Amino acid sequence: MKVWQADLAIIGAALLWGLSYIFTRWGLEDCSPALFLLCRFGLALAACLVLFGRRLKGVSPLVLRRGLTLGFFMGAGYLLQTYSVNFTEVPRAAFIAAMTLPAIPAVAFILFRERVKRHNLIGVILALAGLHLLLDPRFSGLNAGDVIAFLSVPMWALYMIYLNLYTEGEKGFEATARFMVLQFAGAIPLTLAAALIFETGLVPPLHPDLDKGLTVSGPFLAGLLFCALPASIGAIFIQTACQKYTTALQAMLCFQLEPVTATAAAVLLLGETVGLIAALGAAVIICGILFSEVGGLLARNK
Repeated sequence: MKVWQADLAIIGAALLWGLSYIFTRWGLEDCSPALFLLCRFGLALAACLVLFGRRLKGVSPLVLRRGLTLGFFMGAGYLLQTYSVNFTEVPRAAFIAAMTLPAIPAVAFILFRERVKRHNLIGVILALAGLHLLLDPRFSGLNAGDVIAFLSVPMWALYMIYLNLYTEGEKGFEATARFMVLQFAGAIPLTLAAALIFETGLVPPLHPDLDKGLTVSGPFLAGLLFCALPASIGAIFIQTACQKYTTALQAMLCFQLEPVTATAAAVLLLGETVGLIAALGAAVIICGILFSEVGGLLARNK
């Protein structure tokens, strides 16, 4: 697979994750956050076991450890990001979580002394500027939700970096299927522990949404099915299969289309309005991605 093909596939995954914001909001209307994530990952794991379970036969201890480690980072990122919106404004939480983009080269440099290419750096700057315009965050003082959102940033950065590292050289459908199953299995213990501790009364609820429990309803089922199947199995399959052909930073640039898609979906499906500045931000994000893509193609051709 060529780099541009992998990036195009990852953009497709970003579109799915952007749409998942709408379905997650519907799902959380009748379910507490960690419990919703537990149902999401549980359904995704069950479906993966039906589809790919036989491919786990003979899995090596190394692949087992790597897959579960990726699942832990993924589960921690989702859990912290979901909890953060209960204590702060969604734009603030989303903008802070997007700090994964500059965090990736920083973490990669600390871990592996990996240098950032110039066209990627310019793309990062443009994408962050566009994201700032799109979400229009107003930081009026740090609160608990902001801190939780900041904690999700290193989790997502480590996930993106180690996904590249662990899947490099792993070719074929079988390797992708194994990592898929193991990632969902690795994410479940953390979400289960959070649900038991924070959402069942062991710890007094810090927010009303954490004491909501679960009511099976149409919005919950719609949110669960979309988030567990297309937005989890589909998107994570694409990322696991394709990210090894590009870089963690380039992949994260492609994922900057996620908030653009979420904004468009909110306008079309929820009737929310978007101002001129937000539309300009979306355009700047796309310019950042295109600059990084074109710069990478020119560098490789040269």
